[in-house]
Amino acid sequence: MKRLTLIRHANADWKNASVPDFDRPLNKRGLGEGEALGKLLLEQELVPDLVLTSPARRTQQTTEILVRKLALPARHVKAAESLYLAPLEDILALIRATGPKVQHLAVVGHNPGLSELAKQMAPEGVTVVDFSTGSACTLMFTARTWNNLSAPAARAFQLRPPTKLFSLFT
Repeated sequence: MKRLTLIRHANADWKNASVPDFDRPLNKRGLGEGEALGKLLLEQELVPDLVLTSPARRTQQTTEILVRKLALPARHVKAAESLYLAPLEDILALIRATGPKVQHLAVVGHNPGLSELAKQMAPEGVTVVDFSTGSACTLMFTARTWNNLSAPAARAFQLRPPTKLFSLFT
């Protein structure tokens, strides 16, 4: 069974219009969201084998917080240039290119691509809501390899920090 956790970056600073979108850092709220999500992932035992992350500053900072909270070695994190504002097709292509030894893959990126992918891959009858900043969705698949990943997922649930766990399918 393969587990895929899709994570939207935490809240970023919009105050300085001169900062390009790619370089926007997390704001105070975002730092708290990252900490809360990391704690929630740890509590739910959702520690990935590999994290793919967008190279944008806000996703890198979110990933750094999660890596620290989950005590992941740096070698388990890989920046993927194509994740920056990626549409669902590009995210899915990266996921399908993941090696078979990875059982739990996490992707830290942006909307609308992440929300659209989660909605497309969710089990029938399961409603996945758009990801707010600092939230996640975990999908489990019966596929043996990532290359064979296809909808629908066997199970799915959505995580919304700080303490809410929305069970969508059990």
